[in-house]
Amino acid sequence: MQTETTVAVGGEATVAMAPVPQTTIAMAPAQCSICAQTNPPGEQYCIECGFLLSSIAPETTEPAGAYPQLRDSAGREYLLKAGENLIGRDPSADVLISDGTVSRRHACITIEENRAYIQDLGSTNGTRLNGEPVGTERVPLPPNAELQFGSVAMTLELPEGFETPAVAAEVAPPLAYLVGVSDASLRFPLFTRPQRIGRRAGNDIVIPDAYVSGQHAVIEIVGADVRITDLGSTNGTFIGETKIAPNMPTTVPGDALLTLGKTQFRIEWVSAETAEPADEPAAESEPDAEAQAEANSTDEA
Repeated sequence: MQTETTVAVGGEATVAMAPVPQTTIAMAPAQCSICAQTNPPGEQYCIECGFLLSSIAPETTEPAGAYPQLRDSAGREYLLKAGENLIGRDPSADVLISDGTVSRRHACITIEENRAYIQDLGSTNGTRLNGEPVGTERVPLPPNAELQFGSVAMTLELPEGFETPAVAAEVAPPLAYLVGVSDASLRFPLFTRPQRIGRRAGNDIVIPDAYVSGQHAVIEIVGADVRITDLGSTNGTFIGETKIAPNMPTTVPGDALLTLGKTQFRIEWVSAETAEPADEPAAESEPDAEAQAEANSTDEA
C-alpha cells in the first residue's frame, strides 16, 4: 500500500507516492480435514493422505476399515475391490508383489457381496491359508486370515458385516499356553500357526486391556521357540524390560516376562517333550521358474 504526498514544484503541484513498509504474514500449519494430520506451513497437499488442503472435504467419508484389504509385514496396505483381485508379480496384478518366490499370476482373492474367497492359480511355491495349502478351488476366507504367497506373508482384514465361514476346531493339542501373571483366567492355548493378539474381537487372543492395541502382536510356536512380532502397537511389546522392535519376529525366552500393554504374561509349555525341535526343517521356497528365467536372461545380457 502507498500514500500520496503533494509537493509544489515551479508553481505546479506534483503528487509523489511514498512507499509503505510491507507487512509479513506468518503462515500457520494446516490441519487436513480428512485425516486430521497437521501439515507444515506452505504444504499444498496433506503429507499423510495426499488430500488437497485448499479443497473442501466431502460431507461424508467412508469409515476406516470399510474395505477389505491385505496388510504385509511392513504395514503396507492393499485395498481389495469387488470381484476378482489378481495377486502376483505381473505388472497388471491388483496386488503387485515384487518377490522372486511369487509367480506372475500367483493367486486370486474374490470379493462377492459380504464374502471373500481365495484360490491358487497354479503357482510354483504355492499359497497357504493359516499354514494350510490352498488349491485351485475357491476357499472361503475368515477375518484376520494369515496368508502366504511363496515366502511373502500377509494378513487379510475384513470390515464388519462380512460373513465368517465355519473354521474347524484345532485338531492338534496346544503346545504351550500364554498365561496371565496376575489374572489366572487369562490362559490362551498356543499352536504352531500364527495367532493374532489384540484388544478387539476377531483376534485369536483377545486381551481386555485398554493399553493393548486393537491389533497388537502376532505370536507363534516355531520348533522349540515361541516367537512374537509386535505390529506397531501404540504402547509396545516388552520381553522383560526390553521393548522389542516392531515387525521383527523375536524369540521369547522360556522364563521371560512378556508385557502387552499393562498386562504381563509367562509362557507355560505343556510338557518337555513338545518343546523338542521338529524332526524335519521347513522347506525353503524356491525362486519362481519365470523369475529365475528372467534373472538368467538379464545375466546373459
